[in-house]
Amino acid sequence: MRQFPLMVGNGILTLDTNGSVHDSAANKLGDWTTEGNRIKIRNAGGGSDLVDVEWSFNDRNQLMLVQGGQTVFTIMSGTDGLPGFHLDKNRLVVDPDGDRDFTFTLDCLWGLNGDGNLVLSVDGKESVIDGFIEDTKSRLRFQFDDKDTSTFPNSLVFAGQWERVATATTAIHLHFVLEDPALEIAGTTMTLPAEVRVDPLRNHLALVYESKSSGTHRLQFMGSFEIRPDFTLSFRIDDVKDSGLRKSRIEVETSFAFDVVRGNLQLFVGRERTAQSQVLEVGGALSAKLKNGQLDWSFAYRKATSGGQSSVTVATALSFVSKNQSILIKYTQNGLQRQLDVTAKFTNDNFTAAGGLSIVNDPQRRSVKAFVGVSF
Repeated sequence: MRQFPLMVGNGILTLDTNGSVHDSAANKLGDWTTEGNRIKIRNAGGGSDLVDVEWSFNDRNQLMLVQGGQTVFTIMSGTDGLPGFHLDKNRLVVDPDGDRDFTFTLDCLWGLNGDGNLVLSVDGKESVIDGFIEDTKSRLRFQFDDKDTSTFPNSLVFAGQWERVATATTAIHLHFVLEDPALEIAGTTMTLPAEVRVDPLRNHLALVYESKSSGTHRLQFMGSFEIRPDFTLSFRIDDVKDSGLRKSRIEVETSFAFDVVRGNLQLFVGRERTAQSQVLEVGGALSAKLKNGQLDWSFAYRKATSGGQSSVTVATALSFVSKNQSILIKYTQNGLQRQLDVTAKFTNDNFTAAGGLSIVNDPQRRSVKAFVGVSF
């Protein structure tokens, strides 16, 4: 237990981290809590007093209580206690000595800066908590500890749901919509600090980023995944009821090109491929099926983090055509006729005198026996 002085009215009272209030003679007068971020003194004989104070975190990740411009108490780890912090419906709950027999709450506004550190504002006073985002259950879970006495990190798990940042057309950036959106700091949104990618081992979204102070961290999303015929990727993020995470759906329009396929499916974010387009890799297996002279090229992939298999037709009616000493591939994708120059994708080993697929208009009468890891 620790104690600190507080000016109440015309005198100084002593408050402790067990929630008690004493006078200068150590007589207990009542207890204390917070109300509207002010200290509320509840007198044992009845009535209460509200005391204006300020709250903020210092650069050591320690919560400070300030009155009249002077710091009267710093909540820090020590031999007399390890403070604890958690969220209850996005309100900050503080256990000043970690013994769980007394807590108080603060009403904060929240945001994330470009380094992935948490920004909080208490009555307009902003602080930055240096920590990291990491979770395996899709949650926005921010962890930090006291920099002077690193022990077990505190975890702040926010309630709300995920959405894609609408302005990010060539990359996937995710924003966390708080249960009460009014709790987000204007201009400092709850947007993740880096692009979100597809983890080809699980076929779902994942954030991997470098924290300046603590290295590499990962936020893994869980749920289901679908590749639609127009190559829109649809990710469903499952809810986590005990944390307040609500089910979300993230949709990403992508474009496909054969020259980037390497067994897994690689897609470019955006309907039109540009030099800035983020590349996504989806885990699965390409296969080609020749029937009645038509070649269907499909891709089988796992559609949920818990298992389950699905497939999508990548292209139909593929044909290889020789034109002006180049080899073109013609195919139908999503109902549209397309063609690509794939000359650079072949070596001599890709051709055979018999078997495979014949190259139309080829003076050498060659056939394609394999293309981008798929044999015919």
